[in-house]
Amino acid sequence: VAGIVPVEMSRSVVKIEEKKKQAKQARWQAIAESAAKQSKRSVIPEVSVPLSYKQAMQRMGELDLFLLPYEDARGMAGTKEALDAIKPGMRVGILVGPEGGFDPKEVELAKQAGARVISLGKRILRAETAAVAAVAMGMLHVELSEVQG
Repeated sequence: VAGIVPVEMSRSVVKIEEKKKQAKQARWQAIAESAAKQSKRSVIPEVSVPLSYKQAMQRMGELDLFLLPYEDARGMAGTKEALDAIKPGMRVGILVGPEGGFDPKEVELAKQAGARVISLGKRILRAETAAVAAVAMGMLHVELSEVQG
């Protein structure tokens, strides 16, 4: 993970006041640095200030691949297809929904921005668990590809 971008969504439980965003970002960056040092990572993920959904869609459009884990995805076959599209050096973004889930309009906007909708399995996961699961699936795929390639 090279970066973490908090995104304000319609069903987000926590609403951060504009004037507090910089302080939150600095706190989150310090946590990322501490966690990276603890796990002996050479790259510290950059934590962004929270973005609006529209800003996040623009940013995701700049990536090589944009994945959106969603409970109404077509299953693990679609997830495998999307992960098979990952090639070395690609910039991949994963947008995880808030605890209340994605609003269907947000999913449509993401698809219009080029999102590949994927499944993380049959269970509905908490937001923080979904993020870890999605990254782990991507890491497994990339590392298996390196071994087989």
